[in-house]
Amino acid sequence: MADAMVLATQKWLNEKYGNDSRFNKVTEDGITGWGTIYGLRRALQIEEGITSTSNNFGPTTYAKCPTVKKGDTGNLVYIVQGGLWCKGYSPGGFNGTYGDGTYAAVQQFKKDAGFDDANGNIDKDFMKALLDMSAFKLLSGGTTAIRAIQQQLNKDYYDFYQICPCNGLYDRDMNKMLIYALQKEEGIPKASATGTWGKKTISSCPTLELGKSSNVVKLVRYALVCNGVSVNTSSKTYDATLDEKAKEFAKSLKLTKPANKINYTIIKSLLSSNGDPNRAAVGCDTSTRLNQAKITTLKENGYKTVGRYLTKVSGGLDKNMTDEEIKLILDNGLSIFPIFQEYGGGNSAFSKEKGKQNAQSAYQAATNFGIPFGTTIYFAVDYDPQTADINKYIVPYFKGIYEALTSYSKKLTYKVGVYGTRNVCRILQNSESKNLQIDSLFVSDASYGFSGNLGFVMPNNWAFDQFATDIKIGSGEGAVSIDKVALSGKRNGFSYVNKGLTLTPLQKIYKTLEELFKIALTHTSNDVSKSNKLVAQYIREKNPSYKSSKWDLTGGSLDKDYKSKADKVDQSHDYMFNDPLTNEKYDFCHLMATLSAVLHLTEIPNIDLNWERVDPLVDIFAGWGGDLTTFSKDLEKADNVGKINGNLQSYVNNLICKEDNSSSFPLVDYIADIDAVIMGYIFDEDEDIASLFYDYYISNGGEISKHRSRMFVSNAYGDLDKFATAVNTFSDGLGVPEVLDVLTYIKEGILGDGESLPSSQYRDAGAKAFINFVTKEYNSMR
Repeated sequence: MADAMVLATQKWLNEKYGNDSRFNKVTEDGITGWGTIYGLRRALQIEEGITSTSNNFGPTTYAKCPTVKKGDTGNLVYIVQGGLWCKGYSPGGFNGTYGDGTYAAVQQFKKDAGFDDANGNIDKDFMKALLDMSAFKLLSGGTTAIRAIQQQLNKDYYDFYQICPCNGLYDRDMNKMLIYALQKEEGIPKASATGTWGKKTISSCPTLELGKSSNVVKLVRYALVCNGVSVNTSSKTYDATLDEKAKEFAKSLKLTKPANKINYTIIKSLLSSNGDPNRAAVGCDTSTRLNQAKITTLKENGYKTVGRYLTKVSGGLDKNMTDEEIKLILDNGLSIFPIFQEYGGGNSAFSKEKGKQNAQSAYQAATNFGIPFGTTIYFAVDYDPQTADINKYIVPYFKGIYEALTSYSKKLTYKVGVYGTRNVCRILQNSESKNLQIDSLFVSDASYGFSGNLGFVMPNNWAFDQFATDIKIGSGEGAVSIDKVALSGKRNGFSYVNKGLTLTPLQKIYKTLEELFKIALTHTSNDVSKSNKLVAQYIREKNPSYKSSKWDLTGGSLDKDYKSKADKVDQSHDYMFNDPLTNEKYDFCHLMATLSAVLHLTEIPNIDLNWERVDPLVDIFAGWGGDLTTFSKDLEKADNVGKINGNLQSYVNNLICKEDNSSSFPLVDYIADIDAVIMGYIFDEDEDIASLFYDYYISNGGEISKHRSRMFVSNAYGDLDKFATAVNTFSDGLGVPEVLDVLTYIKEGILGDGESLPSSQYRDAGAKAFINFVTKEYNSMR
């Protein structure tokens, strides 16, 4: 929005200096920008008598700058007043007279910079700070804690560097100010201080010891806050709390911190992106094709994971992997993280269309190598783009990559990773668009002077941290040049290949679910909830046992039009796979029968189920309630013909939920029942059934499914006591919801016409055995 006083400043600059060859006219738009700031700087230089002006506030401008004070009049006062208006401070007018208004505005400016008791005159240090785009008020995204640190740094160290912004944002200027402050505390002369990590700064870096006090301790506290670690910044003492905070920071970057000390490795990592480049690493990347001798060199130097390239640029360096090399690396026990970079050194290489093309090339190369689906491919942004360029070029490029990779399959494809500066990684990671999901980050921290690294905190989701480049190790045939890479443990690359990428039974089911869901989504006009239920009903009916009026009531009737469409893509699938936890053959149709009930019963309107949640009722109709009733009835039949000898409870305990399917309530039925209930709870509102299946059974080796009993009890009942109460209540036939006669339903729907419910002794024995079994599973974290 245009500002009248900024516009007045611009008009004055053009009228006063527009005909001077040393001045470049400014745009008269009333908006503060670098053009106006440059105009004010050149005006100052003209008033100083400098014959060769520039846009910079350099050493000559600084040296010649006079102090402008209360009572002064003329062009220098106009420049001060114009600078104040551009900074957002009101001097009370724009008249060339340094009166009370200008004096008060300068005082407020100085106070915001950290100088509470300063006068209202302006010297060369504050003139340099004034004629700049730096902010001295809290900006959006900034914090009061960091702003307070910035103000204190100005007060204590401005004479060693300059007056820096006080905007609450950890940025490039603040990072340099912290290094200047460290150099001053190290005793480096002002003339030799650079605000960068030179040899003298490194060699003079102190090791702080627990219990000792110094100004460097305070700087460490400042740097911890800047890196997202909350700590008291008023103390100069290295106490136990600070030691814990330093450990927290070291852990986040996988650094080794010595006991009761904060050394160079920690301090350097706090004040630069690459930290100590000489520290050990277990990861590396290289553009060199590896042979056995080079791999032996890597192993001897402690490397376990290596980054290698998928392709090469036509006519460029022969840096891409080969099948033989991959086999050799994996046979030696190393893992590989794949990198895609054909050209990434400037804005022209990045667009949405280019992203799609690169994704297709990467996908083709990865599948040809047999790299497993789900592996993250790191697409390189190998230069230092500014924030505006990242948003204009890099973000669309990665949207193109994501769209292209997910066009093959939502899950059975490759994940999108990024190699780039901290700022590139930060912006991509924080993108809220559904058309862009970054799995993990390969941060190019080695170039610590890059604008995208200096003053930026390490992103949380980093997987690989490249902190030193062009490291030569080995000799002779084993000599190899590498970049050192720290690993967070979030991603370790791939450790096997699957030539031809033959799908596992689980992956085949996932692919079928994807296809069935797409058909359902079209059939329901993009209604995700209805589409999920259609798929569950369809697969349920693949087993005739779940194709009946009972299941139509419990899980809803299958739409015949959808069925005819689905049959065209699913004509012979057996839906059989081994459970990730038990390795038992899984009854997937049983799962879908129960899940269809979960999805259907939660949609019944205007019914008070007399439960805090609806899912326990689903257990009765479609899950363990029915299985337990059938099981108890079979116990009674077995006892009647003399099959049960001895203690009834012992017999039941040894029979319920067994892996050998020797009873009417085997383990596979229990698993399918509770998995469906769990899925009903963890379903996101807009999540498709195929993705849910993938996340539950395939992702991370089916890690979620390995905690199913605990998740089932916690989600559906809250705790084991409430679960036991529900089972006993059901067994007793009490507390039945009024909307349906559950016992009659079970008698007719499960036991069949003419069969009576099992006697109470068999129901009670079954209930007790079931509670004991679930309790054991729960306590084993399964």
